[in-house]
Amino acid sequence: HKKIERKKRVKPGTPFGQTYGLSHNWMKFIEIAGPDSPARQVDERTADLHYQVGPPYIATALDMHSIVRRWAELVPKVHRAKPELMSEMYAYCLAAADMGLPHEVVDSMMLSSDDAYGEGWDMIDNIPDGEVCSSGIIPNQSLHPLPTVLHYCQNYGVGNVLFSKYLIPSDIFTCQKPLLIEPGDDAMSPDNAYKPKLGGQKQELKPNMHKRNVFVTCAITSIVNEASLFFKLHHCDEADANKERTLNLLA
Repeated sequence: HKKIERKKRVKPGTPFGQTYGLSHNWMKFIEIAGPDSPARQVDERTADLHYQVGPPYIATALDMHSIVRRWAELVPKVHRAKPELMSEMYAYCLAAADMGLPHEVVDSMMLSSDDAYGEGWDMIDNIPDGEVCSSGIIPNQSLHPLPTVLHYCQNYGVGNVLFSKYLIPSDIFTCQKPLLIEPGDDAMSPDNAYKPKLGGQKQELKPNMHKRNVFVTCAITSIVNEASLFFKLHHCDEADANKERTLNLLA
């Protein structure tokens, strides 16, 4: 194979996208794009190098407009062929290929699954142990460069703290509901190198998985609590606003 030319700047004809582990599965739907679609000229290697992308996407306004218009046309058709999760992402890949707009695929814009390839976890691994939690709560890009998006579709936890969006109570933003418990100052202690699970079980964490879970758990619990405090400040009497950090999603 010839050497891959990596692009460094978004410009017309060169959109960027975050790596997602889609491989070239979207190519199963190429017929949906029509018999004359440029997507039919994409081989599997090119599909893996330039089209297995997901959000964040970065493109010029005209390129993104072209992709999105075609995406909107293809989504319902791909969903009918695959009526489940990921169909909208396959449709985006197909739309980009149909418009002849290969993406520069990058790994540094997102975090999601703590053991996934192609995500920005190296940035988290490089943070000193004593600054992992604080970097999640108050990011400082000049001190520790970080990905721009936390895609919290997994569960994360450390010590006695677990976060899963599927466990968030529907009344989280009310005056009476307490704030989420947050990891303590000892989150990076070896004694807390585990993730709690439903039923009282514990999942032991290797050092890099421990650090990654500390970062995300600190970040996401503080973000939810900040939003909850904003709600209480603007909608609750001071006497009725429960600001205790005692809400345990495992309880």
